[in-house]
Amino acid sequence: MLDSLKSKARSRAIADLKVLTVAFILSFLVFASFDVLEYMVEFAHQHEQFEIDELIGASFIIAILFGIFSYRRWQDVKKLSLYCEELSMIDPITLLPNRRVINRLFEDIENEKQQDVFPLSLALVDISGLETLQAQYGNTVAEQALLELFYRYSMLLEKDQLISYRNTNQCLLYCPKTDELQAERLCEDVLDIELESHKSTLSLLSVKAVSVTLNNADQLDDVFEKLEDLLCLARFESDLLQYRKMEQQQALETAES
Repeated sequence: MLDSLKSKARSRAIADLKVLTVAFILSFLVFASFDVLEYMVEFAHQHEQFEIDELIGASFIIAILFGIFSYRRWQDVKKLSLYCEELSMIDPITLLPNRRVINRLFEDIENEKQQDVFPLSLALVDISGLETLQAQYGNTVAEQALLELFYRYSMLLEKDQLISYRNTNQCLLYCPKTDELQAERLCEDVLDIELESHKSTLSLLSVKAVSVTLNNADQLDDVFEKLEDLLCLARFESDLLQYRKMEQQQALETAES
């Protein structure tokens, strides 16, 4: 939406410049055909008592002042536009960068504005169980637990790394100059996080973290599909492990009885 508005504003500005240029050329041709300035000078001499000739100098000063005024308003609009664009890149609840920031970083990489980021690792962190936590303890506790988790994840990152809010129960870790081994270690650290203020509620949450390491810009196209596939595989393995534990527990109970 924002990109579309910026594109429309840019197109409208170009159209306005074209209209102004055409109007200037036409007015010059019309004035040159009728010698308008000579008529104005002659009329001013004929009515010298009214000081009509001073209107030309005053009009010139007014034109300069209006130019300065327009420039100042343009600077204000530009600052407000940048501020609104910055707000559109921040999630209002978590105050973390959202998907738009990651898309902008990808665009910079594809446009060769950033080429020193490889190997680039992306880690997708999925937090399940928030609905259960919300049902048992309320929205406030669920939001506080989520925010604390995101805060703890951000403390694991280095200065050139970024945590981005993806959706209600997911965040993305953007890690430039991070190889596969470092990304796997980061995922392990994420899984080892424990909530200090919500230890009793942590058992209701299940956190999974998967990562992908990219070596060039050509691999950016399907990176999110790869992360989703890895996440689905991690969920399947977790469910399978939980199912086997339940089977073992049932077998033990049957043996004891």
